[in-house]
Amino acid sequence: MTYNPLRISIYLVAAVLLTACAGKKGLPSASKLSYNERAQFDQLYFKASKEKVLGNYTESARLFADALKIDPNSHAAMYQMGNLNMAVSGFNDAVYWSEQAMLANPKYNYWYAGQLAQAYSKVAAYEKSAKIFEIMVAEEPEKPLNYLEAGKQYINAQQFKKAIKWLENYVGKFGIDEETARLLEGLNIQIGKDKDAIQWMEKLVKSDPESVRFQGLLAESLIRNGQMEKAKSLYHGILKKDPDNGYAYFGLSDIYKRNKQHDSSFYFLNEGFNDINVPIELKIKVVGSFFSFLRSDESMRLKALTLTEKLVSVHPNEDKAHLVRSDVLHAIGEKQKARGHIIEASELNPGDIGIWKKLLGIDDELGNSKFLVEDSKKALEFYPNQPFLYIVNSFANFTEGNYEKAISVAEEGMEIALLRNDQTDLLVTIADASYELGLFDKSFETYDEVLELDPNNDGAMNNYAYYLAEQKTRLGDALEMIKRQ
Repeated sequence: MTYNPLRISIYLVAAVLLTACAGKKGLPSASKLSYNERAQFDQLYFKASKEKVLGNYTESARLFADALKIDPNSHAAMYQMGNLNMAVSGFNDAVYWSEQAMLANPKYNYWYAGQLAQAYSKVAAYEKSAKIFEIMVAEEPEKPLNYLEAGKQYINAQQFKKAIKWLENYVGKFGIDEETARLLEGLNIQIGKDKDAIQWMEKLVKSDPESVRFQGLLAESLIRNGQMEKAKSLYHGILKKDPDNGYAYFGLSDIYKRNKQHDSSFYFLNEGFNDINVPIELKIKVVGSFFSFLRSDESMRLKALTLTEKLVSVHPNEDKAHLVRSDVLHAIGEKQKARGHIIEASELNPGDIGIWKKLLGIDDELGNSKFLVEDSKKALEFYPNQPFLYIVNSFANFTEGNYEKAISVAEEGMEIALLRNDQTDLLVTIADASYELGLFDKSFETYDEVLELDPNNDGAMNNYAYYLAEQKTRLGDALEMIKRQ
């Protein structure tokens, strides 16, 4: 029998597979080998295992395939072939070899069954995967993971009632926990049993009455079910136990917002921002909901300013906090203040080039070439291989009248610039700065380089023609360039 370690296979008939999994007679577990064949097989198996440990999966698969030529019924080698294909995302092959291992071994094997169930899941054969986990439950009823996986695979297969059954079996045997409660809540909502959904969160709370987290989950479930007053009471109860609980404040804010009590909603939202344990990403998402109103609604603008001020106060060492504050200030025209927060962010996270781009962008909007000189110089300390920073710094120095510095920076940039547009931008600065320094020949030679790279560069031709005319030289060339624009 010839085996290809990377072959694409079709699946075995499910009934045959499940019969083998259940322990009924399958293929023999091993062939009758001679002493020499056994020795050769063992040697190949050992080498294949070693290559696998070293991460040489292709070589390992080849060796296991050679071992299978000697003993075509070695379920251990088949399992290893399946395992290798799982490791390299060859999931169709993983299914084939895992099935073969199960069929070749009449006894239940946890590792074989688990691998096959996982492989089925990877190829979206979710019902088959769930059935394998059912068998694993029957064989090992004390392992909670098998119950959970059976339920999850039925969820993937969109068979929600079966999923509920297996998760309920889990709870009945091992007790309730957060993951299972959330799953059962979602499944009951999915099949239209909203009241049954809530009961699972109630059971979770009963399992640990002192857990404010579980109480918060129950409150969220009540809100989803429209039971606002009960949820409100629960959140207030949480705040009596834990006065700084930001999630409870956020929950109350949501309830009051749904009731269109916007002042009360904002009060609780603002209080929730005080909790450093509430992820900054969640707070930033909240602030994001205000952005479309910043220019048109003064009340929303003031709220966004209040929240971002609180955000920076509570998370002073988070660059994200300063960037969001900057975005709000920029949106309402406070560009100088916005710049200050971008600088804070750049100092907290100098390795983020996006922050430097944001800073240079606002410098440009402010029309302040001095800021551009300073900030692009700092950025170059962290990103010396970014041509655009040399372009910005050299041009800003030119604007400031630092012509010699503009030339030296642009020449440094030319050493790393590979794109034609970057090269022409740097050369134009060299040419213009040279002209301002009275180095007319260097200026004209540099403009010749620019037009050699980009013959249709209108800006270059305009400047070059002007300089030639001003120096009353090569007037014919100047006229020709004017005509070409």
